[in-house]
Amino acid sequence: MSPFPSVAARSLTLCLLLLAACGREKVVASACREDPDCPTGLLCEDFQCVPAKTKACEVVLDGNPVLQPAPYAANFGDVDVPDSALTLTLHNIGNCTLTLFEMGLEKGMDSPFTCDACSDSFPVEIFPGRSRDLKLGFRAKAVGAVADALKILSDDREFSELKVPIRANFLGIPDLRVAPNPVEFGFAAQSTMKAKTVRITNNGTGVAGLTVESIALDPPATEHFELVGLPELPLALPPVGKDESAIQSLELRYHPRSSEQHAADLVVTSNKGVVRVPVSGSALGPPKLNLSPTSLDLGNVPLGTTNVLPLTLTNEGGSPLQVTYAWGGPSPATDLFATPLLVPPVAPGAYTTLNVAFTATAAGPVSGLLMLSTNDPAKPSVTVQVNAVGVLGPGPQVVKVEMVYDNGADSAFDSDLRNVDLTLEHPFGFVCNKQNPNPTNWGAYGSPAWISFAPKEEPERIVLPGVMQDGTFRVMLSYQEDCASLPTDLAAGLLGISVDVLIAYLSGGASIPVGGAQVGQLIGDVCLDKKNSNATVRVYTNGALIKEKTVSLSKKGDTTYAVDLIRTNGVFTAK
Repeated sequence: MSPFPSVAARSLTLCLLLLAACGREKVVASACREDPDCPTGLLCEDFQCVPAKTKACEVVLDGNPVLQPAPYAANFGDVDVPDSALTLTLHNIGNCTLTLFEMGLEKGMDSPFTCDACSDSFPVEIFPGRSRDLKLGFRAKAVGAVADALKILSDDREFSELKVPIRANFLGIPDLRVAPNPVEFGFAAQSTMKAKTVRITNNGTGVAGLTVESIALDPPATEHFELVGLPELPLALPPVGKDESAIQSLELRYHPRSSEQHAADLVVTSNKGVVRVPVSGSALGPPKLNLSPTSLDLGNVPLGTTNVLPLTLTNEGGSPLQVTYAWGGPSPATDLFATPLLVPPVAPGAYTTLNVAFTATAAGPVSGLLMLSTNDPAKPSVTVQVNAVGVLGPGPQVVKVEMVYDNGADSAFDSDLRNVDLTLEHPFGFVCNKQNPNPTNWGAYGSPAWISFAPKEEPERIVLPGVMQDGTFRVMLSYQEDCASLPTDLAAGLLGISVDVLIAYLSGGASIPVGGAQVGQLIGDVCLDKKNSNATVRVYTNGALIKEKTVSLSKKGDTTYAVDLIRTNGVFTAK
């Protein structure tokens, strides 16, 4: 027999030794690369996990924690977005554990800055050679430079209270606008040409500029549309509110090569985004208006009531039909009106209905001319005769309040955008006005109805029938816009809409993707010539004028009570 153990015996002996070793404490700690590789309460030092308590300043020889922020000053720089953020890193470059006792912004709740870690539970430890990131935010409250400081309390021996300066300069928000939007050429015969002016502006706030990088048509190979007068690019555009000359105009032409509907996109690209404007035209044939009926008789209407008849506008042509209207005649009455104020485009083969109405406020015959303007080359204008008769009824007096004001020419939408609004208050404060044109909560104090007339929301009129209870009603005027001379196409361009849509918005006939506050801010920012406005209120009962009063409004935001209507024993008087 061999004096040496067999291979099998040696293998068995090795396995037994390894098993015995598994239950013993390791002589060398397990290797690590970062602190998360170690169990809780341990740190990774020289690739070994060691107890965190060994780094306490009272344990370390000559222990000295040192706080070093990076960067030393948190500067957001020039900002043209309302919300921004940056990261501040707090380093412990000392040889023992740094303890943070408290952090906060000096201005507290009034600060435009935020600190996400300032609400953490303290104390917070930063071990030597480690760091902690915290996020600082900036939310702009107004254009201009702002500053604050992050105050940090720690056990740093030299700087136990360290302040990190925070600064930002909000330039405003750039806003690229292209107008008109969309660009609609309507009908153009094959091999003819139409042109429209397109304006590009920066309608941003403050001093935030933008740079136009490209202006092109999509698809680029379109043969029906053409851009003329392109500017040299890139083009820097400051906010037009700061520089009224910062309006870039170019010409867009439509010259159809085939007899069909044509469409493309005008694409304006800037360093702050892209605006795509739909462009359309038709060479299928001009629009063709068919009107039915050609005159309207609304019949006998008792005082305080309203009668309505439809006027049907049919487009029998090959291109969209555009229709606007106004009331005319030797003495047009506000008792005659039509809805909607803005007639939507009528597609080829389609129709729309204009509701023509009469509210009787006085006994006797009334007539008016409804004057339609169209893009039908054969019928650029059409006049519809409208007749009605107001007849006495058994009910109480019917009150009509009319208001007109100084705002340039009444017959057309010129450059004068002054606007005054009319409100009627009932004895307990309920109102009837543009925002609440047909209130239903007046009860025994009547059923008022407000309406205005295009294109300038003037005159405004409120009819109050059915008052059964005595009381004092008040007529209030509000000066909404005080700009006397802002060109309409410029205003529309800065808002990124068409002139027609702006007119419709200001006359209460359309909803557009901008609010009244934006319209008001635009007028206030850009308009140079601001003037007061005189407004005249006329009050009628059953058609008889009982009060006429003119008041002066000096500036935007002014309100005044112009007339009090007093009902006593069923009879209205005014003062």
